[in-house]
Amino acid sequence: MIEKLRHKFIYTTMASVFVVMGVILVILNVVNYTSATQRADEILTVLSENQGEFPELLRTGPPEFSLPNGVPNLNAEVPFETRFFKVTLSDNGDVKRIDTSRISSIDLETAMTYAETVYASDDSKGYVDDYRFWSVEQSNGDYLVLFVDNFRELTTFRKFLISSVLIGFVSLTMIALLVIYSSKRIVAPVQENLDRQKQFITDAGHEIKTPLAIISANNDVQELLEGKTEWTESTRKQIIRLDGLVEDMLSLARIDEGNFQHEMQTLDFSHLVEQTSQAFKLINEQQGRRFTIQIEPALTVKADEKALEKVCAILLDNATKYVSEQGEISLTLKREKKKAVLNVMNTVEEMPENLERLFDRFYRENQSRTQSTGGYGIGLSLAQAIVEQHEGKISVASRVDTQSCIEFSVQLPLAN
Repeated sequence: MIEKLRHKFIYTTMASVFVVMGVILVILNVVNYTSATQRADEILTVLSENQGEFPELLRTGPPEFSLPNGVPNLNAEVPFETRFFKVTLSDNGDVKRIDTSRISSIDLETAMTYAETVYASDDSKGYVDDYRFWSVEQSNGDYLVLFVDNFRELTTFRKFLISSVLIGFVSLTMIALLVIYSSKRIVAPVQENLDRQKQFITDAGHEIKTPLAIISANNDVQELLEGKTEWTESTRKQIIRLDGLVEDMLSLARIDEGNFQHEMQTLDFSHLVEQTSQAFKLINEQQGRRFTIQIEPALTVKADEKALEKVCAILLDNATKYVSEQGEISLTLKREKKKAVLNVMNTVEEMPENLERLFDRFYRENQSRTQSTGGYGIGLSLAQAIVEQHEGKISVASRVDTQSCIEFSVQLPLAN
């Protein structure tokens, strides 16, 4: 349990850190990419409004000034440091003019190829390699395609992206090591409390067994002297109930401490279920309930016979206690792939609200009903612990056919 809690703490913490760091890295890189593209778009805005040239005012005007249409301030160095070229296309995509005078890394053939790529894409804005392009329709129907070299800005963005991912990975690794190291200390108080609880349950169980034995002996003497009465019978029933509770508590404590030794052997699971279910079938049929059994023969599992018999008895006892009046109990055992699947279904008058909590120790959905049926809310928890020790799974589900039903399912690996 502590290891599960520790692993859950580690996974939850790391998942939270991963999500937060991931969101931060995504935001930073999106902002960085947007900034790199925005600068090129500002220049393309100026070029598109001036037939692919920088305005004279930008060359000869003040060092920094604001351009119309919301374009931010540009300085006089922009025309000299910007590398761009332009291609004029007819409305059917034929190249009419190419101007590569403001860039040395692009020849006429490459410029033509880029322009044809833009025309085929039907996009007015975008990237071709590291060149940001705008396609602007002219008044005469031609298209002026402007390309600005954005290699420097995109290279900076890529370096930042790689660096941020590496930093994020290293940070996650360091945080993971720190969380793994500190998780032992964090769950240590929980471990101490659980150890105290286990010790208390073990000690209390042994302490209770002695008074129960004395009470049982006194009750036997009372019956020998005065004969059986309804009071001695009631006392005996309560002794049996408490003795069963103590045994279940001690079994759970031994399982938690890892001291529960199973005598593993290959056994006929079908035969075991058949034998265990017969007593419950008789009880339920005497009370007017329908009890159906469907067992696939010769299903073998590797398990502790007494422990597995205990699981079957717990599930059938639970179904008998909580089945609706004149209701139905169904038991099926079948092969599914490489597993033996035991299903115990019973109709209920009222569906439990929290099905998964039925496996919690001492959890009781209906207090008054539990008192009348004699349950303590520990049987299903013990069944779950035994099944998990046998590398199996136990689950509960509800369904509504003609009546509300609750079904427990146990899956165990087949021996063959």
